[in-house]
Amino acid sequence: MTTDCFNILLADDDATIRYLMQIALEQAGFNVTVAQNGDEAIRLFSVSQPDMVLLDVDMPGKNGYEVCSYLRKKAGSEFPIVMVTGMDDVRSIDHAFDLGATDFIVKPINWNLIPYHILYLKRAYLNLIDLKHANVRSRAIFNAIPDAMFILNTDGVVIEVLSHPSKISCLTINTGKKLSQSFPKHIVKKYLNAGILARKQQKIEHFEFQLKFDAQNTRYYECRIVTIDSNETLCLIQDTTDHVNSENKIYRLAYFDALTGLPNRHSFMKRLKREITRTSFTSHKLAILFLDLDGFKCINDAMGHNTGDRMLQSAASRLQQSMRTSDFLAFNPQNDTNKPKAELARIGGDEFTIIFSNLERTEDALAMAHRIRETMQQPFQIDNRDVVLTTSVGIALYPDDGADAETLLKHADTAMNHAKNEGRNNCQFYSSTLTRQAEKRLNLENGLRRALIQNEFHLVYQPQLDIASGQFESVEVLIRWQHPKEGLISPADFIPLAEENGLIIPIGEWVLRTACIEAMKWQSKGIDLRISVNLSPMQFKNPDLVKSVLNILAETGFSPNQLVLEITESALMNCNRETLNTLVALRSHNIEVSLDDFGTGYSSMNYLMHLPINNIKVDKIFVDRMLEDEKSLAIIRSIISLSKNLGFTVTAEGIESSEQADLLKTLGCDSLQGYFYSKPVSSEKIGAFSKKQHYTETEITHIF
Repeated sequence: MTTDCFNILLADDDATIRYLMQIALEQAGFNVTVAQNGDEAIRLFSVSQPDMVLLDVDMPGKNGYEVCSYLRKKAGSEFPIVMVTGMDDVRSIDHAFDLGATDFIVKPINWNLIPYHILYLKRAYLNLIDLKHANVRSRAIFNAIPDAMFILNTDGVVIEVLSHPSKISCLTINTGKKLSQSFPKHIVKKYLNAGILARKQQKIEHFEFQLKFDAQNTRYYECRIVTIDSNETLCLIQDTTDHVNSENKIYRLAYFDALTGLPNRHSFMKRLKREITRTSFTSHKLAILFLDLDGFKCINDAMGHNTGDRMLQSAASRLQQSMRTSDFLAFNPQNDTNKPKAELARIGGDEFTIIFSNLERTEDALAMAHRIRETMQQPFQIDNRDVVLTTSVGIALYPDDGADAETLLKHADTAMNHAKNEGRNNCQFYSSTLTRQAEKRLNLENGLRRALIQNEFHLVYQPQLDIASGQFESVEVLIRWQHPKEGLISPADFIPLAEENGLIIPIGEWVLRTACIEAMKWQSKGIDLRISVNLSPMQFKNPDLVKSVLNILAETGFSPNQLVLEITESALMNCNRETLNTLVALRSHNIEVSLDDFGTGYSSMNYLMHLPINNIKVDKIFVDRMLEDEKSLAIIRSIISLSKNLGFTVTAEGIESSEQADLLKTLGCDSLQGYFYSKPVSSEKIGAFSKKQHYTETEITHIF
């Protein structure tokens, strides 16, 4: 027998009883503290902190009943208090238990048995404490688990609620009530069936359900059923609404466009692959419509991205409305599964795609494309303004234009770009010719990136005749590309591509730097020529243009007053403060500015009045027809007259005959260039012009 340092407080006014009890308990291994009366017992209780108290009923001062009542309030309901009494009447015993006594010992005491009696009480007490702790831990666990837990019997009655259902939104489950008072019949049936399976298979059963409380509030729940015995099961309910909503949100982020709510590119590709597989087993066709909003970038830049976003939302809504196939296509109502079906997606920016399935005829895809185009060109109301957008549509067909999703989408994109090139606001089918053109363009772009690094560019120069002096005093700088496989590639093919992909900036800097270096070499040989270098609109919009030009001039040592920068009308179409500042900065460093291709764009007299330009170039298109076409001649006369009145010099380009040259001299041109004088030549051949006889008004020597 062991007591493990169990402390006992013994209170008895009889010294003999105290002594004999103390000896018996200490021999049994208990620690004993003694008190002679009730008052001393109360005092020693707070000092010694015993694990058990033995109280004699009859003591001077406070008797055993009073001390028991006091200690029970202090120590709680589990603390063991044993009454020692010589009274054996039932009423005294009942009174002791009413006051909170745990047990009693009747005098005379059997001293051999008393230690075992106390040991039994100790074990019962410790077991009670362990049970209490276990219950506390269990309750803590129940409270920590985010589930409502209750015990359900086979009749559908809630036997006990273990974890209050208030933690589960909108549920009320009460002990002793039928489960049907908390759930609809079909859900109660799920509970009872799951309980039967759990008992039969001895495993956890699991099911999910949802409850719709009102139009705006649907909650989702997950339930697990665990067998307790043949009549009872433990039911755990967890509210999974937040989890379900999060999963739905993640799904929407993964598969839907956040701005328009339409399926995104990832979702579109999955659906397209699914439709291709399905269509492969039918006699129908499948069409991909690739849509791009014409001019959206300009609207986005001019009105801001917030307005642009609203524009895209409005466009998406209108596209959805225009896609009702039943409005313009006939189908068999008896076979609804085979009716034409259109699915819209936004795959990025202002690009939308439509999967058009179950097509009987190719023309049906074109009919939808035209319907969309006509619908989209109606004005949009954005910020109390009418905004007009048109749409270019490319169409690719399965299986004619591709056997897989990636190929179909690529070919539909190619067809859309062809639609844009054809003037926008139209629809185009894919053809293999378009693909070859697109592939050639891609190869050209890749080669263009390599050309700068591998020095595949070179410059040629076309002399310009100064009429007043009769000599070649300037040259126009022209770039050429000698491709290692394709041979000589025209600037008309690669310059627009360079402008689109941004390579025009480094290419333009290379042109200016190389021209200045070669011009300095000419100067070292006594050949002093001005150089005219073309700037694309993209270069002119570069905020670092002036800085770049001045750095190159400083680096090469070429004089600014020997440099002419040629700018097209398109670069000045949207003349603004930045445009004016750029031109003023160039002119402040004595760099001349020439307006190239004048008359071919959206000419504006206003910018001629305000922009600091020096020279106007008459485009070749007018020079070509001037001898046969009176209108072209009248335009040239007007340009020259206007330029003279505004203080500009005039250069005519594209001269191919002496008659053209003589007439332009007569009209007042200041300088001429064209094949009549010379084709563009290499840097090494420029020196030959300085040795030729200079030109007079009555003698023109054609130099080849």
